[in-house]
Amino acid sequence: MKLVLVGDKEAYFKASFSDAPWSSPESSLSAEDFCKVALMDWNPKGQEKIKQKCALPIRSKPGAKVSKAALRNASARINQVKGAPSEVKSKAAARLASLKKQAGIGEDKD
Repeated sequence: MKLVLVGDKEAYFKASFSDAPWSSPESSLSAEDFCKVALMDWNPKGQEKIKQKCALPIRSKPGAKVSKAALRNASARINQVKGAPSEVKSKAAARLASLKKQAGIGEDKD
């Protein structure tokens, strides 16, 4: 299984962040869009997306700023995600660490 970054790669490297209150967008987005805003997507390539194979949303909608509150939530929940392959979890953990660093979220700053 291969992890695929969905969306604009450049946006992942130069993320902008929001301090707005966080609420998961799962119920308001299509499966396709929900998977675009999630850190983890283990849907098979080329098949229709299902929300049950995406986890840890960090944006309210595709193209929106990354939510700092969502990053904190993802940090607390990443080890609780069920069904995701270990490769997907480890890549998501690395991406989460990078985003937290960019956002100034850490042990001494949080």
